[in-house]
Amino acid sequence: MSQQFDSKEQYPISVSSTVLNFEKVLKSGCDILSMQQGLLLHVTGEHIDVIAKAAASLAPNKYLLPPFPVDIDSLPSSQLESCAEVKLWAKQNLSAKDFIIGRIHRVGHYHVVLILANSIEDVDFSYDKGKLSLLDNWLESVLQKERGADDNSLKHAELFEKLQSVANIGVWEVDIVENALFWSSQTRVIHEVPQNYAPELGSAIEFYKEGADRDEITRLVNHAIETGEPWSATLQIITAKGKPIWIENHGMAEMFEGQCVRLFGTFQNVDKSVKLRLELEARQKEVEAAFNERGNLLSRISHELRTPLNGITGMLQAIKFEQRVNIRERKTDLALKSADRLLLLIDDVLDYTEISSGELTLKKNDFCVRAMAEELIDVFKPLCKEKSLRLYAALSLPKNTYINGDANRIGQIISKLLHNAIKFTSRGHISIQLTLREALTEPNLLISIEDTGEGMDEATKTSLFTPFIQGQTQSAIKGSGTGLGLSIVKQLVEKMDGEIDFRSEMHVGTNFDIVLPVTLTDVKQGLLDHDDALSSSLLSIPLSILVVDDNDINRIVLTSMLERYNFIADEAEDGEVAIQKAREKDYDLIFMDCAMPVLDGVSATQVILEEGLMHSQGSIVAVTANTSEEDREVCREAGMSAFLCKPVDQRKVTLELKKALLSKSHEIHK
Repeated sequence: MSQQFDSKEQYPISVSSTVLNFEKVLKSGCDILSMQQGLLLHVTGEHIDVIAKAAASLAPNKYLLPPFPVDIDSLPSSQLESCAEVKLWAKQNLSAKDFIIGRIHRVGHYHVVLILANSIEDVDFSYDKGKLSLLDNWLESVLQKERGADDNSLKHAELFEKLQSVANIGVWEVDIVENALFWSSQTRVIHEVPQNYAPELGSAIEFYKEGADRDEITRLVNHAIETGEPWSATLQIITAKGKPIWIENHGMAEMFEGQCVRLFGTFQNVDKSVKLRLELEARQKEVEAAFNERGNLLSRISHELRTPLNGITGMLQAIKFEQRVNIRERKTDLALKSADRLLLLIDDVLDYTEISSGELTLKKNDFCVRAMAEELIDVFKPLCKEKSLRLYAALSLPKNTYINGDANRIGQIISKLLHNAIKFTSRGHISIQLTLREALTEPNLLISIEDTGEGMDEATKTSLFTPFIQGQTQSAIKGSGTGLGLSIVKQLVEKMDGEIDFRSEMHVGTNFDIVLPVTLTDVKQGLLDHDDALSSSLLSIPLSILVVDDNDINRIVLTSMLERYNFIADEAEDGEVAIQKAREKDYDLIFMDCAMPVLDGVSATQVILEEGLMHSQGSIVAVTANTSEEDREVCREAGMSAFLCKPVDQRKVTLELKKALLSKSHEIHK
């Protein structure tokens, strides 16, 4: 028996699951009331279903009967037996001579009623209505039990739907035999399709992202069909609204006689968790890369520092016992070149660290771009001459072209590219071109540096701006460096909102092109910043100078640079001694170290200026190895007029001398 109540009435009873209980009630009723046949009928306005029978061999032989000829809602149960129309119906359909009808049990909008019948007419037919009432109560208890079971099933189904929604898990099933696909409501939600959407087996797989994800689910399904093995996979789908999401698909196979007849499983939206995991993995890789990068930096720097240090210490030891003047000068030059190389390495490390940490700030001012370029070309001329290389310069700029920008950083970009060009070129020439080109919003400074060196292979081109990475040709050259130079160049160009491009061909050469947005200015500051020459008239002006540093070697270095111009400086080993000397003597220029015991240079500067120990034209210049922007700001706030980084460059010391001499000259001629 497979007849069941209409599920739309929220009371779906599967007769096959309860028929034994119903038959037990009917058989007991027949015995108690001495009747031959018992029937449980499901009464509707259109037909009557026979739910259960006490005697299967007796009438009726059909399970679908015509409806009652009267509306049972309009008559009490006690009047059904006496109704002529009902008697006729019972005779025609049940072959009943006598019958008993129990009370009407309402199930939703439908009715269940018990009928007991005899096919042989009994003249003295009568029955105990109390027993019939007990029988109806028993039937009601069975119906209540089944109703409760079905209510629980509904509740479980509703709960399951809610759990699917909360956990964002849907279920699916594939009937291999019928070639049919089923999705639960939550599976449709995950796919962002309407609830009335009917998935098709042939097209459902197209929701998986084309490529690796779709290929993988195809492989897993085919493998499960062949072997019966379950699967679990995290893949991407593209929803009906075009949204890519990560899902977790679990599947199982049902096998029958070695053949797969059904696939079923769950389908969960895990987009947030997968994206979080991928983000954490990416961050972990970044941390690992940073750690490895730091290790590479330390390893490379440790290796690279030895060469210039060896040059400095070796030449100084050789000079100590060298009597020939020309040889002494040559070895001194070699020691100075090694020192320059060491300084370049240190600057690269500091610049790279500053850029990587996001602390790099541009210091813009107005400067003559042609003068800056000419100064750099003068520096690189001797380097080219040593390697028998020709250096060509084409500066398509008026002499008094001033721009606003970071002169030091632009010069650094040019210097590093020229260093690279000379380093990797053994014959031919190096050329540098600078020009200004009008653009839509602001002019651009174009820089082009070309060499006739060995060029670069494809692998080198790909990793050219990656820190610590050098091509085979480059790494084979002795003293090829840290591999930071071009990385720093690229990041400086990007910091200036510029662009860098290059062309290179093996055994032909390399060309770098840089475009930097600049601002033209009418301010003419003169060439003070690029001219360290001191005239005899300026040198005739007396200057009182104090050099303050706790390290005696540093004091000797500075005083030696000043002695070149016949200025003899006083010395102080800490801030307190400097203050005492300033109280005893009126100094025009003080070179002040910042980090010192007893009293540091910043504090000493503040005391000297607060007490008015220097006249208004005098200046205190910071000399320190602490070169961060924060250190510079602290010195400016203390009242220092300039900032020199250690190791101190002779040209910068000369420039400070020139400033002090010009200031005093103006004061004298007032």
